[in-house]
Amino acid sequence: MEPKYIGFDIDSKNTVACAVQQGRKDVFQSFPTDTRRMQKYLRQLGRDGSPLHLTFEISGEAGYRHDALRPYVESLTVSNPNKMTWIFRTSRKNDRIDARKQAVLLSIDEVPKVHIPVLEVRQWRATIQHRRLLVNRRTAVKNRIRALLKAHGLAQPPHRGSWWKRANQRWMEQLTQDWSEVSGETLWRVQLKNLLEELTLLGGQLKQVTSYLDQYLDRHPGGVLLMSIPGVGPRTAEAVLAYTDDIRRFLRSKQYCAYFGLTPKLDESGLRRRLGHISKEGPSVVRWLLVESAWRVVARVPAFQAFYERVQAGQPNRRKVAVVAVARKLLAIMRAMLQSGELFNESLVAAVPAKSRR
Repeated sequence: MEPKYIGFDIDSKNTVACAVQQGRKDVFQSFPTDTRRMQKYLRQLGRDGSPLHLTFEISGEAGYRHDALRPYVESLTVSNPNKMTWIFRTSRKNDRIDARKQAVLLSIDEVPKVHIPVLEVRQWRATIQHRRLLVNRRTAVKNRIRALLKAHGLAQPPHRGSWWKRANQRWMEQLTQDWSEVSGETLWRVQLKNLLEELTLLGGQLKQVTSYLDQYLDRHPGGVLLMSIPGVGPRTAEAVLAYTDDIRRFLRSKQYCAYFGLTPKLDESGLRRRLGHISKEGPSVVRWLLVESAWRVVARVPAFQAFYERVQAGQPNRRKVAVVAVARKLLAIMRAMLQSGELFNESLVAAVPAKSRR
């Protein structure tokens, strides 16, 4: 029995399905976007014993749908529409065309696949992103508090050091209580009080999420490996591990670095070949943490410092270029460590290339 290749074009209300089978006419069907309705459609389509191969585009619900529909098909591929092959680029666009495009590309094995990890790893990634959001929100609140104080002539805290040391935070709290009557000159203190309460709330939430992530990382053997690198802490280690998922997916160092957006874009035409800025594809949270860790490993590991200085070549305007190169080499070393199961050894800095040799 010839296999059937199915493409789903899914929106919030309706799903259009197209089934492509060699020697048969393409079959379209539309139904409400509901997981149970999708399962019913696949059961009906597979009654004749044909192997079913399904694809649909990545979305926020792709993981849930992947788990729910996988038992009903021979294979399920989640696609990246931004990397869809040029073969089907067209100015015409509607739901039926999009569904058929996916089914046909699946039949010729030209669907750009997106790796869908298991539910536990997806939740781990979501918690890492949630923590980053809390950090960003807390930073934004701190900036608003400083701006509010400076707008009222309080450009410096009374105690030397950080604005957020306990003595200075007590001073800010005192400001919210230091008025005898409500007036136009004291209304800003109400705003300050609300911001300080928000800062306290975010701090508590951040502490709770961080504690959970620390406990989860303790269960992962890769955490000990990656944190054996001087300057790599738990946040960088957990982000790399969560978004790597299975290191066996990456056959080459260059492929691994490209997945995290740390390889340069290539502009090649004829005899001209130019490498531009890094692609910045993939999870930005990992890239951000790797660059932060890169600064620390340069300060702590002499071999990394020598590599950084070699890339910088004594030019101050190449500092960012050099630290990104360090982050890329650091990631390549992490891949080698996860494959071998060995702790960090400074000789790896010279042994592992930052990019694949030609």
